[in-house]
Amino acid sequence: MIQILDFFRRNMLKKILALLVAFAMWVFVMEDQDPEIDGSYTVPLVISNAAYEFVPVCDVQTVQIETRAPRSYFVKYNDNAFRVYADMEGMGEGEHKITPQVVMPQGFELIGTRPANVAVTLDPLIERQIPIELITSGSVAPNSAVKEIAKSMKFVTLIGAKSYVERVARVYGTVNLSGNSSSFEMQIPMNAVDENGVNVKNVHVVPSVITVSVDIESGLKKKIVPVVAEISTMDGWELTDIKIEPAQVEISGAESVINSIITIKTVPFTVQTGQRVFNGTLKLDVPESVTVTDSEVEVSASVIRKAVARDSADN
Repeated sequence: MIQILDFFRRNMLKKILALLVAFAMWVFVMEDQDPEIDGSYTVPLVISNAAYEFVPVCDVQTVQIETRAPRSYFVKYNDNAFRVYADMEGMGEGEHKITPQVVMPQGFELIGTRPANVAVTLDPLIERQIPIELITSGSVAPNSAVKEIAKSMKFVTLIGAKSYVERVARVYGTVNLSGNSSSFEMQIPMNAVDENGVNVKNVHVVPSVITVSVDIESGLKKKIVPVVAEISTMDGWELTDIKIEPAQVEISGAESVINSIITIKTVPFTVQTGQRVFNGTLKLDVPESVTVTDSEVEVSASVIRKAVARDSADN
């Protein structure tokens, strides 16, 4: 034990100087061979700790991290070694400016992030029911007609951020008839769109798929029926000399449907009293699964004031 202590005590100053020189040489070599450099990583932004009754909405999907570290670290680590969070704990409804929090491996120095702040909106989570519309594409086989299209449910539920759910104008599914000559069932996806027909993101449609039953009859029947103008005017006025062009249209469809149709009416329309003569194009109110040669007709009529009946008293 004494010999070991003597070994360390002998030439103590020289040994300390030798260690300092060795450390300095190591630092010099490392600085020369593995210098510190700047680099960046692109990392997905994670929204954390948002209250359950809100949906976080943020246009920023990724954040670029500017870092400084020895050159070898940039070879050793990739984007997956980093995490970026926007912490929403304790925040309420509305827009918030958040400074991203970065978690990175030891040895890295954070210089900054791009963007330095992100805007996160906490939007209330809501549900809304909306009726389903069905659109058909393609045509059934020749001499066949669609008798009825039935859907498994009439409404679906929209779930999502309030601002997005309220943007939905309609939900529809497309039924592809594509040359079918017999009845069939199919599952069709639901599409939530805005007033311009553009799909609304961040909205869940429940259920996202429904079942549709298509009843197809063989034996297409055609028939010519008169057109009835469903037009009216304000109280105290009446319509006379009503003319319709064409006065008759040809309809076609399944025999069981066509047999029950006696006339085809126009979509109801109210004529304003400021005009003495009405001339307009009106759409026909065509029953489902029936086709017509003309979907619109020209209607004209005279607008006159009703005669007022007067009582006469005997003197």
